[in-house]
Amino acid sequence: MWEKVASRLHTVHKIFPFGQDSTEVMLFGNVAYGLKDGRKADVEWAGRAKLVQEGGKWKLGFYQVYLDSAAVQNAK
Repeated sequence: MWEKVASRLHTVHKIFPFGQDSTEVMLFGNVAYGLKDGRKADVEWAGRAKLVQEGGKWKLGFYQVYLDSAAVQNAK
């Protein structure tokens, strides 16, 4: 999939925590792809993330994305 992608821009629309003070969240958004052949694709995605604190800073300890990769092949 990535061999066809020249650029991508992720936008997060919503974040759903798994409860009060949770460090695990679900995310919903879209990604705008610019393909190497000049076509563009806009794809919705969802993700699951686990946040960890290291040295006083929050970082992603785990991140998993769900999206329809066929949308890149069907780009216009």
